[in-house]
Amino acid sequence: MNIRDLEYVAAVDRYRNFGRAADSCHVSQPALSAQVKKLEERLGVELFARTNSGVKTTEAGSRIVLTAKDVLRSAQRISDTAAEYRDPLAAPLRIGLIPTLAPFVLPYLKSSIGDVADELVTIFREQPTQQVLAELDSRMIDVGLVSGPIEVGGYKFTPVIREPFGLIVSKHHRLANAKAISADDIPIEELLLVTEEHCLRAETVALCRDKNIGIDMPDQLQAMNLLTVSHYLAEGVGCSLVPMLARRILQCANPDIRFVEIDDENYGRDIGFLSREGCPREHILMALCEQIRSAPPEGAGSLH
Repeated sequence: MNIRDLEYVAAVDRYRNFGRAADSCHVSQPALSAQVKKLEERLGVELFARTNSGVKTTEAGSRIVLTAKDVLRSAQRISDTAAEYRDPLAAPLRIGLIPTLAPFVLPYLKSSIGDVADELVTIFREQPTQQVLAELDSRMIDVGLVSGPIEVGGYKFTPVIREPFGLIVSKHHRLANAKAISADDIPIEELLLVTEEHCLRAETVALCRDKNIGIDMPDQLQAMNLLTVSHYLAEGVGCSLVPMLARRILQCANPDIRFVEIDDENYGRDIGFLSREGCPREHILMALCEQIRSAPPEGAGSLH
């Protein structure tokens, strides 16, 4: 059994047609069919049931295909790792992004990467912070753009921007017409928090330091993303601390909300890249950091 055999099996499972699978693998259909048949004989099980209505993956085949795909992904990571050391621009740069950041910075980040290395292919993965860390460990991603600082052995956090927090309320809320408020004026009891997997929740709790945080909100009300939060608030339910990079998109999506600035520099977060120590893409990452610092996204300030 070799990698090519596994590619054939994965292709047949995907297309459920030997002809299209052969085309995708750039071989003739007889050659692919013969190789799959040999593999079935070697394994002693039928992987695909050939019927008049088409090709169906058997139960045994389904399980074997899953393993084959895992092996193919691992083989690709081996190739990518070698490419990173041979030529850091040859392999895609895989970036993990936290969900309270990703929807609002992706176009900006893509443009910034293009300014640094326009030939570099990028792959983005939106994940909560703990999953970003797990995928860095498993090398599913190369770097993570996260809220920090994060101190983990074997990793380095490089801050690039400071993102302030604002208070988001309904246009009918008593604070809707306020341009700015002090931290003491935040109605702690009315705060709606995102779910626990988001670092924004922990950041909000740490900043407000009040046991009554959100006490006036309905117990079962829950939001997993900031767009959902904005819809809840537009209906007149409470308020929320929201990173200001989300402002433009959330206001476009929901004109019935208002952003109120908070006159306290502590109300914000440091955004930066988390990377493995000794990362072979280090010089690309540092160039990207300098590009972002020199031209930060609207609503954020540079960090050095």
